Amino acid sequence: MANLTFWIAEQNADSVCYNIIAKTKKDCLAQVAERPDVKYQAPVKVVFQYSDAFDLFYWATSEGGGRHSHY
Repeated sequence: MANLTFWIAEQNADSVCYNIIAKTKKDCLAQVAERPDVKYQAPVKVVFQYSDAFDLFYWATSEGGGRHSHY
């Protein structure tokens, strides 16, 4: 198994595709600060486990960010 770690700050005003994702918490917070007109929740660290490159591709390219919930 391999891990993909990222940070996400969710918002409820629009589609989930407008949530902020970043490699680091610091970058996530900086992106939130750049959008003062949108209310974001506190960033959350997500560790996504995948078995191989196809599993990661399958998850990332499916509608809604995953055909099954990993976080």
